[in-house]
Amino acid sequence: MAMLSAGQRIQAANLYRSGLSVQQVADHFGVTLDATFYALRKLGVPRRTAQESNRIRFENKPLSYSIKDYLTQEEEDLKLAAVMLYWAEGYKVGKTIDFTNSDPDMVIIFRRFLREICRVDESRIRASLYCYEGQDIESLHVFWSELLGIPRSQFIKPYIKAAAPGPRGPRMIHGLVHVRYCDTKLLTQILRWIDEYRQKCVGGRVVNCDWL
Repeated sequence: MAMLSAGQRIQAANLYRSGLSVQQVADHFGVTLDATFYALRKLGVPRRTAQESNRIRFENKPLSYSIKDYLTQEEEDLKLAAVMLYWAEGYKVGKTIDFTNSDPDMVIIFRRFLREICRVDESRIRASLYCYEGQDIESLHVFWSELLGIPRSQFIKPYIKAAAPGPRGPRMIHGLVHVRYCDTKLLTQILRWIDEYRQKCVGGRVVNCDWL
């Protein structure tokens, strides 16, 4: 079994500490995993926990989006509007960005934000429709698909509420649409922006303030 020299052991330890896996370090030197583990043990380098390994893999994962660095005033306004809308109407837990609304204008704003500010991978966007039984589901799909520029193939199975819409007809004439984008890093960034705007507007959390 080929072994690493003293100098290579130090290099291997530094590569491992920088975030490379043991396999990547072994491949770098063209040696076996056993030889790499032996080198790390000789230098007293502790093995990473599964949690640490998962964190490093997450941090090193290539981004699926490219946030625009320099924004015009119009783009700043778009970002502010979209982030505030997400604060009010978006899902804030889990791994997926999920903005939900029945107001076409609000959904357009958030869709533009994803496209123009976050510059997401368009092929990863998903949409789903929530509507009432008796509504023309295909027409609603066409409406949202054309309005948002999301291909019909990227709409997942709709949720159809089996209930009477009421005496005045459907309460949501266009149904309600979810715009989803699965990327934990981008969701985290949007939540950071929410917190930044919250800090500017109210300073700190006010839920437990004495005067409420």
